[in-house]
Amino acid sequence: MVYLARSFVTPKHSCAQHHHRGPITLTATLPDVALSPQIDADLADPRDLIRSGKPLPRGGACRDFERPGATTFFLTAPSKPAAHLVGDFNNWDPTANPMRHDGRGLFWVTVPLTGPTRYKFAVTRDETGKQTWVADPYAREIVWDAWGPKSVLADDPPYAWHDQGWQRPALRDLIIYELCVRDFAGQSSLRGNQFGTFAGIQAKLDHLQSLGVNAIELMPISEFPGDSSWGYNPVFYMAPKWIYGRPAELKALVDAAHQRSIALILDLVFNHAWADHPYYRIYPPLFGPDGKMLPDQNPCFHHHTNGHANSWGGLDWDHHSEYTLAYMQDVVRFWLEAYHFDGFRFDWVGGVEFDPWQPYRDRFDFHSGIAPIARAAREAAPDCYLIGEYWPIAGTNHAKTAAGLVRETEIAAVWSDLYHHTLENCLLQTWQWECQDIPHALGGFRTQGFTQADQVITYMVSHDERRPEHEIQFWGEHIQLPDPEYAAAFRTRWELAMQKARLGLAVLMTTPGVPMLYAGQEFGEDSPRTIDFWPLDWTKLGMPQGRAHFAVYQRLLRLRRDHPALRSDFIEFYGDDFQRFKVVRYKRWDGKGDVVVVAANFDCVPHATGLGFPHDGAWREAISGMQVMVQGYWREFTLPPWSAVVLTPAGSPGSCPPHFD
Repeated sequence: MVYLARSFVTPKHSCAQHHHRGPITLTATLPDVALSPQIDADLADPRDLIRSGKPLPRGGACRDFERPGATTFFLTAPSKPAAHLVGDFNNWDPTANPMRHDGRGLFWVTVPLTGPTRYKFAVTRDETGKQTWVADPYAREIVWDAWGPKSVLADDPPYAWHDQGWQRPALRDLIIYELCVRDFAGQSSLRGNQFGTFAGIQAKLDHLQSLGVNAIELMPISEFPGDSSWGYNPVFYMAPKWIYGRPAELKALVDAAHQRSIALILDLVFNHAWADHPYYRIYPPLFGPDGKMLPDQNPCFHHHTNGHANSWGGLDWDHHSEYTLAYMQDVVRFWLEAYHFDGFRFDWVGGVEFDPWQPYRDRFDFHSGIAPIARAAREAAPDCYLIGEYWPIAGTNHAKTAAGLVRETEIAAVWSDLYHHTLENCLLQTWQWECQDIPHALGGFRTQGFTQADQVITYMVSHDERRPEHEIQFWGEHIQLPDPEYAAAFRTRWELAMQKARLGLAVLMTTPGVPMLYAGQEFGEDSPRTIDFWPLDWTKLGMPQGRAHFAVYQRLLRLRRDHPALRSDFIEFYGDDFQRFKVVRYKRWDGKGDVVVVAANFDCVPHATGLGFPHDGAWREAISGMQVMVQGYWREFTLPPWSAVVLTPAGSPGSCPPHFD
């Protein structure tokens, strides 16, 4: 038996073992690509496969598939009468290479081709015979020119992976770092903008390893129109954005990260796509020039029937279509198998899950929406991370909760908007911030319907929000300044912002959930929220304030990573009057004797408070590294404005103060 790829491959005669966190298989593709379905090796002619009832690839190009020295191209185009292959090899002649089809929407053609080429499909739209030229929706690489996107069939050598010993950490052990490739490793100067690249991120891996994160979440990298974007306008889902680097450079990034014990999570946008997508262009448009809806004749996209389900523009995928779901299942398998990604963050699952025919369904559908997509990923890599962005939307049944998404599908965790907004309100001191239910929002994953702490991704800020360091400096006129006695400690508004950010980090790293950082937090990045190019200001890391900020992040991340109590499900909040004193106190433990005790002051004035301890003796304060002695199971503290103490028994994991340059 051999595996056939649904994308570009090298000759099957150069079979090699494919590294995957599952059974080792032999491939008929690049050694790092093994995409189902399985077929019998003696069924070499696609017509034999049709007769046998075996599935064919749904797209892409396969070398030596039908005969040696030739390449077979595949396209799925339901209800289309004909299609032709055009490319460099036939001088872009739309009649030279007609494609055969199976009568069910699958087209293929084999041409004598062994080297690299560019190509498209010329799809006959209807009985008029007019054609629409589109690139391959399964393309591994795309180039754009004046005539739009072209698929690239490369002739690269197989990538030699070095991550055979890589083991994915448990989800609860992750500390995630979200970044945009363009901005994280980009530079801006008088000579112009230089967007970040995969190689640029690889060059920063030592920094991230030193910081203490063990998972990188890449904002979307699939091909999109133009050069500059966050990536939430995808077109070609299997092609890395060309301006970020070649496929081999992305594989090298994943490979190098794995060798540093850092996982790679990819943000996928399945709610919507942009109008350049081939599955939209080969069918009649859904909207006329005046913006009014036209009859829906597309098997993959449909009209927006709920503005809340898709309010970001783009075209709405039909997630109840067998063609859409098969395509998206192929996409997740591809990234896991071809690039060794460790999992996905699925953007706006609420839109993916929206059922226009049954908007008030009270459960997640097993056969449509996100469930079959997540199931395909789980089958391809049982230990992969599957994270969703979800909240109930207007016009639907609010019984379909984020906790329900985790219970009823293979999605393992969701971003917690409640956690973010609560912590943000405390740091920014928004209207009635002191009236929030802190235990419920910051530690009450069970009261929110979840059963385990690692089903919640917690964060201070993500790409969706303004950074606290920016808001406190430029939007925070309502923020009260500390008492004069403490005001001199903050020479600039930026330093005040970083003080509050450190308070937020202390809480983030010591409350239940899987913590996530946004790129630049570790050195006080204070750029505004913008989808335009805004590279991180790495010079801040070289400033005294930035270095001190980074050191605190290192200490707290190390404590989170090393101390079992902070990765447990257990938390106990002490009965404080937060509305009056604005101090929160709690204890973490793991049931094996490991304990962490925390007190955090969100007020602009100092507060005296006491903490109970499970035993007397020496305890270590994680942020300052200072040792404190406890007698009588109790210790009084005076907390300065916007500060926290995090205490562990001296000698317990992560309690010893590390050395910093």
